[in-house]
Amino acid sequence: MANGNFKVIVVGGGPVGLTMANALAKAGIDFVVLELRPAVAEDEGASLVLGPQSMRVLAQVGIIDCLKRIGMEVVELRINAASNGYLAMSPFPSSHGGAAYMFNRAHLVRALYDGLSESDKSRVLTNKKVTDVSADASGVSVLCVDGTKYEGSIVIGADGVHSIVRKRMRELALKASPTIDIDEENPFVSEYKTAWCSFPLQGDEKGGPPGTVWWGHSKDHSVQYLLGNDRAWMFVYERLPAPTRESPRYTEEDTLAFIEKWRDLFICDNVQVKDVFPQRYHGGMTILQEGILKRWSWGRMVLVGDAAHKFTSNQGLGYNDGLDDTTILANQLYRVLHGPSQSDDTKRAENKEDPGLEALSSAFKRYQDGRMKDAKANLALSATTTRLSAWRNSFYWLFDWWARPYFPSWLDTWMVNYMFSERIRNGPVLDFVEAEEPFPAGSVPWKYPISNPVSLVISGRYRAY
Repeated sequence: MANGNFKVIVVGGGPVGLTMANALAKAGIDFVVLELRPAVAEDEGASLVLGPQSMRVLAQVGIIDCLKRIGMEVVELRINAASNGYLAMSPFPSSHGGAAYMFNRAHLVRALYDGLSESDKSRVLTNKKVTDVSADASGVSVLCVDGTKYEGSIVIGADGVHSIVRKRMRELALKASPTIDIDEENPFVSEYKTAWCSFPLQGDEKGGPPGTVWWGHSKDHSVQYLLGNDRAWMFVYERLPAPTRESPRYTEEDTLAFIEKWRDLFICDNVQVKDVFPQRYHGGMTILQEGILKRWSWGRMVLVGDAAHKFTSNQGLGYNDGLDDTTILANQLYRVLHGPSQSDDTKRAENKEDPGLEALSSAFKRYQDGRMKDAKANLALSATTTRLSAWRNSFYWLFDWWARPYFPSWLDTWMVNYMFSERIRNGPVLDFVEAEEPFPAGSVPWKYPISNPVSLVISGRYRAY
């Protein structure tokens, strides 16, 4: 289908898709982004939290100063009983020289878009609802509902949990090889749902200063309350009657009925759901899907973000893991196009021409292999956090109600440093982008320092993530 220079078609222009675009732009790889929405940064959606490992990658693409300006550093985590009463307060230590930041989704998307050059912005196309994706040994073709057609070398599905790229990849794989080991059509399972809204800050006396995060725990439900720099967010979680693979689209009436049910829940020690929901800017309700695909690519099609793996949102790891996907995938594409090749396509790769299906398949495999361990760990961490917060069993209740409130501060610090920091310190960086470390050295060193890429290319030493 595609001839000549290598070109990437990214389906989905949300946070993960635009992060992929920034990485491709830094790699000098031609691309186009096809976004369903009519505008790049519509003011909808909830909050996103970025860990320091993710902030490092975005420092490499040149938007760290903007992110620090529009985001709010998480300075404190407080744990509360959702019905009433105060359980415990836990500081949020900075083991890596930089803390996590919370963002309004639309502001983060705008920052990612504005980080592109004017010529690269012209490659981000809106009102592009993809209706079909096809692929063969030589390239890919993407058809949109408006009749436009785009051809390229590979297609990257950054189109979320309802990914059409994933759907077509599965269909094409089964057509080519009916016995192939591939995921179900509905690959993710849900046991919880959440309703959310954003609303004005309520003042320091109602939850604390900006940068404070509250978690409210109770039986089969929980709440979160995040205080940003210009607004706050609330999430109310509830366990479903039974696990399901269905993915309902909730209406506004569904959301209002759910909120009415939980209107008296405390989101902090002196604010209830009913106090803030009427003030909402935006809101909605969604089912929380969980799972990891066993196959992230086939042929010239590859998935990133929620299209490949889905976590519950309590830990806020979804975008962070999607960013890790884009980072390692970009590294592998850069390697196959610019670096030493194990195939006969070395000369063409150096000219950024299509390296061939075999080389691309190997790159996609290295990408998935490099991500799978951390993706599984973060799926487990997210699942445990959701179930601990909603007291899924007696052990979680005993731990959370009777043990956790009495932990000394040094134990909190130890838990973060030695249980969570290992995952943070393993965050990948773009091998081919030279930049300064955005944070001072912390007590836990980074596994992959941001370094001069020239030596990596000359020596052929690429990091094995």
